[in-house]
Amino acid sequence: MGQKELSLLLKIVVVVLAVFLALTLGFFLPPLAREIFLFLAEDLSEGAAGALAYYGIPGVIILSSLPCFVSLRLAWKIFNEIGRNNSFCLENARRLRTISRLALADTALYLVLFSVFFAMGAAHPSLTLIYIVVILFGTAMAIVCAALSHLTRKAADLKSDSDLTI
Repeated sequence: MGQKELSLLLKIVVVVLAVFLALTLGFFLPPLAREIFLFLAEDLSEGAAGALAYYGIPGVIILSSLPCFVSLRLAWKIFNEIGRNNSFCLENARRLRTISRLALADTALYLVLFSVFFAMGAAHPSLTLIYIVVILFGTAMAIVCAALSHLTRKAADLKSDSDLTI
């Protein structure tokens, strides 16, 4: 498999992930957010806490989706470079580092939210499961992208030294 074919396959993966994320945000999460709000509405008093839950849950969903879409855009740029046979460049290392930081920020957001809901005594089972999955996946994504960024930077440095030698 050549660089262009690999790049095309990786771009297809990005498109499938983007469509899946958009469908999840559009169809799966709104009913789940409504269920969580109804669960929280029973536990929380009316007023600020209820308004926070009513407006906060969709806001968090939208806020947490932004780093995902930005990461997919950065991955698309990385895959463009792979198609150009320029896999090991400093730009790709920076993009991977940015993806790592975005994953870490998203993970931190969910960790804070889980702590807040847990402290409020409103740890719905499906919400807890989502938090655990997002926190584990986000942490793994951040670590993997940071490691790939480090390795890509080292390979780019070696490539630069090799180009200077020749």
